[in-house]
Amino acid sequence: MEARVEELRALVVQYREIAEKLSRENKELKADLEDARRRLKSLLQMFFPELYREKSPASLGEMIAVLADGLDSWRRARLEASYAPEASTTPPPEETGVRVDPRRIRARLQRLDEAEREVLELALRGYCTVKAVSEALGVRRERAEGLLAALRRRGFLDVLRVKTPRDAKGFKIYFPSPHGEVACEVMVGKPWSLLHAEELKERGVYVDNERLIKEVELRLKHAGYERVVTELEDPSECTFRYSGGSHRADLSVYAVDKEGREVKVYLECESMSNPLYQVEKMLDAHFEAFGKIYVVVSSGLAKRMMLQRVCYWAWRKRNRPEGFVFEARVEAVDRLTKLGYMPRYLVVRPPAR
Repeated sequence: MEARVEELRALVVQYREIAEKLSRENKELKADLEDARRRLKSLLQMFFPELYREKSPASLGEMIAVLADGLDSWRRARLEASYAPEASTTPPPEETGVRVDPRRIRARLQRLDEAEREVLELALRGYCTVKAVSEALGVRRERAEGLLAALRRRGFLDVLRVKTPRDAKGFKIYFPSPHGEVACEVMVGKPWSLLHAEELKERGVYVDNERLIKEVELRLKHAGYERVVTELEDPSECTFRYSGGSHRADLSVYAVDKEGREVKVYLECESMSNPLYQVEKMLDAHFEAFGKIYVVVSSGLAKRMMLQRVCYWAWRKRNRPEGFVFEARVEAVDRLTKLGYMPRYLVVRPPAR
């Protein structure tokens, strides 16, 4: 009898271990599936936005079907274009309307020396300041600045100056020109907008949007903000209108301003995996409605990436010939406390010539 009891106990232990293992594997599979769904959604919104809006896929299977349709349409378009002489698949930059030929960019890239190519890829990956390039290469700041300036003269990079309350002179943020964006696809085989998330993942500091939202919510509540609402809980509470329609922020936070009045602050969380057109629409909405934006990111490197994206957006706003100044409050989630303590960056867009 006792032997039978021991045998049953051993079976219970064995089954418990099997159940725990299955539970762990199920959680891992669920996380992988959700990550795949989010990434596929971002890719569809980036490359096939009209098809995505038309089909409105919800499940992973539906998204794969839409992706297959989009790729099939793209394949047919390329096949038709291949019969035309000097056909090019590179879309024309919006600001110039001139088609950039990847073959010409490839030839221009071959004329760069090894250091210039290395700095160009660093800038594309978010190491977009003189200090960041200097530290990444282990060279003097003068050398780093000279390499970045050379890439700007060659037409691969553009630059804007960002000021802070402590530094009225500010510092330069470099970002890809239209030729630089094509150079990115030639050099690394993918669009510039995908490099930021890839770099964060390689560095082990990537945090997806949903996790970032939840962590920001928790930190703000611990900091004493009693009313913090996420778009996951109440989308309408996080939505505001502007001339382009409506925009839904990631969180809305009720705070008290310097005059003691309660104000509502719309807060964004950026994982750096969102398509550029989504980021630009977000910046358009905050610029028009508030003249500023509050953004929380995963790390210090992601802060530079976010400022690079803001400068990229600001440089391309050709419809404001008088220029403008845009305030970006950007902080890494592990340093987030009070909204008023978030670092303040003024992006200066000079008048168009």
